[in-house]
Amino acid sequence: MENSLVPEVLQMIGEVVPDGVSIAISDGAHYLYYQPSSIIDLKITPGDSVPVGSATYKALQEMGKVAHYVESRVFGVAYYGLSLPLVSHGQVMGCITAIYAPQALPMAAPQEPRVTVLIGKDENGWLPLSLSEIVYISSNEGRTLLHTATGAYANKFSMAELEGMLPPTQFVRCHRSYFVNMEAIGFIHPHFHSTFLLEMKDKQKTRVPVSQTYSSSFRQLLGF
Repeated sequence: MENSLVPEVLQMIGEVVPDGVSIAISDGAHYLYYQPSSIIDLKITPGDSVPVGSATYKALQEMGKVAHYVESRVFGVAYYGLSLPLVSHGQVMGCITAIYAPQALPMAAPQEPRVTVLIGKDENGWLPLSLSEIVYISSNEGRTLLHTATGAYANKFSMAELEGMLPPTQFVRCHRSYFVNMEAIGFIHPHFHSTFLLEMKDKQKTRVPVSQTYSSSFRQLLGF
């Protein structure tokens, strides 16, 4: 898509984007325009390549409008993208994408199915755990653990799989190796290089790190 077509694409915003969301416009391979919002910012720079797995990439591949949940591994921030390709004479010339934070998902976009119970395993067998019982989730050397007030239990799902299963308003990924239950955060401690340590409400008052990759979206989510 030539830059001369950007004004034409901007006229399409009213069809797919309400106020307060980020907007990205691309040609077939690179972003041409990006406008972040105060709610979510993917840190896209014009000229960046469209990454595999993004909502824009999916719409360009399918040559049609898509509503797609994108895991944080793509941009460092999980989001929902509503993407609409620009088609001219049967050719896809580019794409416009509305970028929503998961907690600000538009009613029209389909939500991924979410679990309400996860299975934990210890030496005695399997234990169904409601999400409210889980204080945080960790991963070490490919082993996922569900941490509760009474102990830690192994779970078969990877962190990437859990990111698409857990309700984003309840569980937030704060590090490549951690999810935290928002209701189980007791205190937020500043740490090095604009990062944080989350003091959880378990008996050990476990401190879970928020890495630089997730610190910006974490601040935006909690509003500080």
